[in-house]
Amino acid sequence: MKTVNIYMESRFNPERSILKESLGDGYVARTCAAQAPNFLFEVHQGQDFVLGIEVAGARSAEFLSIITEDYVYQHPSIEPKTLAEYLKSRAQHPIRRRKRQVEVSPVAYSG
Repeated sequence: MKTVNIYMESRFNPERSILKESLGDGYVARTCAAQAPNFLFEVHQGQDFVLGIEVAGARSAEFLSIITEDYVYQHPSIEPKTLAEYLKSRAQHPIRRRKRQVEVSPVAYSG
């Protein structure tokens, strides 16, 4: 995931809105297109802005949506500040892919 910018005031453009999701506990995630190929992903709680992240590519916005929804679900009544810190951390340090380890079991040969 390539993070372009993390911002603290809403830049959401309703005319370029792509997705709006209710996450629970009053949280809403909204995604809109920015200057191509970037997208803005914002989280609000009610009318209050929590955090915005500009990312390069739709898949990055989708990733943020999935991890945000999952985190809110796993932490009921989470405070906006805690959620913002979590999202900042994830945007700056996304999941690193682990090398796949293949287990090789000895095969008995009877010939």
